[in-house]
Amino acid sequence: MGRRTLLRGLTLAVAAVLAGYGSTAVQAAESAATAVAVCGHTSAQPTLQRGSTGDSAIEAQCELNLATKPSRYTPIAADGSFGSATETRVEEFQRCAGLGVDGVLGPQTWAALNTWAAQPHGCANQGASRTTQTAVCGHTDTRPTLKRGAKGAEVEEVQCRLNLAMEPFHYPPLTIDGDFGGGTEARVIELQHCANLSADGTVGPNTWAKLADWSSRDTYCAPPRPAGYPIDGLDTAKYQHPGGAPIDWKAVRASGVEFATVKATRGLNVTDEYLATDLGAARAAGLAVAPYHFYTGTSPDTGGAQADRFIAAVRATGYTGQRAGDLPPIFDLERMDDGSGRCPTYGTVGDARVWLDRVEAAFGRTPVIYTQKSFLDDCLGSTTAFARYPLQLADYRQSITQPPVPSGSTTWAMWQYTDAALFPGIQAPATGDVFNGTQADLDRLANR
Repeated sequence: MGRRTLLRGLTLAVAAVLAGYGSTAVQAAESAATAVAVCGHTSAQPTLQRGSTGDSAIEAQCELNLATKPSRYTPIAADGSFGSATETRVEEFQRCAGLGVDGVLGPQTWAALNTWAAQPHGCANQGASRTTQTAVCGHTDTRPTLKRGAKGAEVEEVQCRLNLAMEPFHYPPLTIDGDFGGGTEARVIELQHCANLSADGTVGPNTWAKLADWSSRDTYCAPPRPAGYPIDGLDTAKYQHPGGAPIDWKAVRASGVEFATVKATRGLNVTDEYLATDLGAARAAGLAVAPYHFYTGTSPDTGGAQADRFIAAVRATGYTGQRAGDLPPIFDLERMDDGSGRCPTYGTVGDARVWLDRVEAAFGRTPVIYTQKSFLDDCLGSTTAFARYPLQLADYRQSITQPPVPSGSTTWAMWQYTDAALFPGIQAPATGDVFNGTQADLDRLANR
């Protein structure tokens, strides 16, 4: 939907990176060919146990902090001394990763730790609050002013603490390499925006203070999202199943997501291969759900045939539009999904209305239209023909407080504000939405 089609190449590239992680993380980790110094201390990874000391112990402690903070485990001290707190955290990590629990860092635990520390993962159990530690990365205690072009241990400390301070499912971890480049500068600016600091990309005293505070305890910089709209949703299709990986809808729901739109059909001949499983599983997990159809105007007067295919596909899943949890069906009306950004060759207001009328008659629900004001202006002459329909609008600009509404419309129901959200339970980026209303409003729309 929206720019998800135009940016699909980027999304799939990210998905390919993430595809090895998630529920099969241990197997992926065990197949790693070489040890990785995720925290930048040492790639030497000998077997460690209580009483061990040195750089390998610091690397292990730092990686444990990165691996377990996504599940709200407060970081432990990265001081190079493998004591009882480190042993306990190793045991907790081993349980998370499905390994034998002995508190010893052997080859399998190291391999899983390398993987989990480099990419966000969630444990079945959440961590308990503990005393915060001063040394959580183990590189240096010095805090000079740093900016783009700086190098060294102080930069490694900043990069490591940024990974601990930023919400891990939305901010991919930085490489801890001691080189303050553009990526590190951009992440510093994101932290500064989040902390209401001057966003200059320089790590001065105030930024250091906030960075040290958030990285050492159970807190994160939340990702940018529209303010004032507390109800979250997301949109899924086959692209959220890299390598055939399933979506853990219970984990999605547990993260606070309230609604989901699931791709059903495209044009005249495509039914998404995950429609039946995702629509049912999302609803069973407690989300309000809607199936959506991507309209293609590559041939004239196909709205009716496209509607018939959609109706048949979603009825086969049990969707009626009338059950508790059923949101109205969604009509995805946008530019061509071939990467060209062109208007649909034969797309017309009349053909779109045929689809809308037929689907509304089939389910007794007024469909939601997914679109953009710019699309309707550029491709359909700023038509006001869709003014009576609820809208799901796509606009990814962070400079706006709400999406612009099309001519004739006065409000919107859902705002798709990003195509790069990372959610627990989903192993590829997804589009994120907010709902324009209260929980009671969403419940009414979902027959609850």
